[in-house]
Amino acid sequence: MKYLKQFLKEKKGKVVLTLSLLLGQAIGTLLIPFLIANIVDNGILKGDITEILKIGGVMLVVILITTSVATLGSYYSADLAAGLGYEMRDKIFRKSQELSIHNFDTIGISSMITRTTSDISNLQQTFGLALQLIIPAPFLIVSSIIMTSNISKTLAVVLIVSIIIFIILAWIIVKKSIFISTRVQKKLDHINQVIRENITGIRVIRAFGNERYEENRAGDSYKEYSIDMIKLNKLFAILNPIIWLIIGLSMVVMLWFGGLFSMQGTMEIGQITAVIEYAIITLSYLILATSTSVTLPKMVSCFNRIEEVLEITPEIQDSVTKDEVINKEAPALSFENVSFYYHGAEEPVIKDLSFSCNEGETIAIIGSTGSGKSTIANLILRLHDISNGKISIKGVNIKNFTQKDLRNKVGYVPQKALLFSGTIESNLRMGNEKATINEIKKALNISQSEAFVNKLSSGLESSVSQGGSNFSGGQKQRLAIARALVREAEIYIFDDSFSALDLKTDLALRKSLKENMTKAVKLIIAQRVSTIMDADKILVLDEGELVGFGKHEELIEKCSVYQAIAKSQMNI
Repeated sequence: MKYLKQFLKEKKGKVVLTLSLLLGQAIGTLLIPFLIANIVDNGILKGDITEILKIGGVMLVVILITTSVATLGSYYSADLAAGLGYEMRDKIFRKSQELSIHNFDTIGISSMITRTTSDISNLQQTFGLALQLIIPAPFLIVSSIIMTSNISKTLAVVLIVSIIIFIILAWIIVKKSIFISTRVQKKLDHINQVIRENITGIRVIRAFGNERYEENRAGDSYKEYSIDMIKLNKLFAILNPIIWLIIGLSMVVMLWFGGLFSMQGTMEIGQITAVIEYAIITLSYLILATSTSVTLPKMVSCFNRIEEVLEITPEIQDSVTKDEVINKEAPALSFENVSFYYHGAEEPVIKDLSFSCNEGETIAIIGSTGSGKSTIANLILRLHDISNGKISIKGVNIKNFTQKDLRNKVGYVPQKALLFSGTIESNLRMGNEKATINEIKKALNISQSEAFVNKLSSGLESSVSQGGSNFSGGQKQRLAIARALVREAEIYIFDDSFSALDLKTDLALRKSLKENMTKAVKLIIAQRVSTIMDADKILVLDEGELVGFGKHEELIEKCSVYQAIAKSQMNI
């Protein structure tokens, strides 16, 4: 709960103001029964119109002030609750920017979404309710007992016994609900995961006719969630009638004793009315407190899940060592005895890999599926940290750059071209938000995107749907390439980024890259030999090991792995 304490400390002034207003509301609420007793005993029963008007006027003023104070208190409570929700969402989002790919794999993307949305909404709602009760509830309960005790010790005992029974029952039920609430949130994570997979994979599901299987899978997840929710609701369903039973019995006992004392002449009618009012106020606030306590287990569970994310120490951090100087004579990019293991893996994905390339060179990487091609791209970007060895840019270990500076040096096009909702221009500006229109047009020209973008009625302002679903695979790839080129980076990584292009466009794009990106290193990861055969050097991987490094002609002669790949695609 340290983040809640931190938030309350930062908002100390507003918290004090809110609690003061709510305390004022409680005081006003407490005065009403006292004034009712006076108006009944000293005004109505005695037929004193002056006293009725006098006390009635005071009651009106108290009610107006109490209502105003209560409104302000509720407003500031809601404002603080919304502020807490904003702070937590902001913290989780910022934290997500620091987490490694492995961190996301461990937590789960669906779980991260649930924590950022559902968990924080639950937290925000319960915090707002708790804030409105934390001062008024105990103050009114204690004060009502004292005021009742001043009128009748016997009725005060009845009220205290009712409160004790109420609290014991509520505590038993709330305690039992904590474990179930934690389980419910985990089940909600699973539901989100199933829904997310169904929506993103709808084409595959329909192509294989797996609709019924997915319906059953979703139904099972809903059923598991509903079972725990029913258990939770049953607990609180039991609590509700018990609460009203306690209230009803309390009223009956108090009225019985009150009537007895009235007949004995030891208690006035107005006093009985006041005692009943105090009992109703006390038990009403206990009901509100119980309603809030119902959500407290879920709030605690949600807070723990949120803090679990916020307490993660990012695996990949910026180094404090920054004493290396860029060496212009050093290779633009070099791997020195690099090995990499995924978490929990016994065998490395990359084994003792060494190679280097100079400015302006085009380096191609080819190999069978699972040979570690894309892993090399991830290691350069520090999406993973290497297990052994060293990766350098111009002689400087990439760990000695900040992650931001390192990634500013790299233009990356992933295997799956991903576009974001917005416009074509907004997507391209993700590569460089300060890019001029001419620079954007140049990137479009190099990536062979200019022709189809110009045909669109709105050109660069044409809308892009989520994921770029309103563009073909080839168009998305070319726009993703243009986005990387806008950056004007030192190193460009094309991770199987030409796979959706026809051979003519593929050839034109590579030719344009060679002519325009004369100083940048171009790292092309590909499956097609035709895409890489003109590269300055080709790096051949087999199960994470470097088995060939040279030009196409050299590898055809000397590298059996490359020969096998080439023979499967070309007539040689």
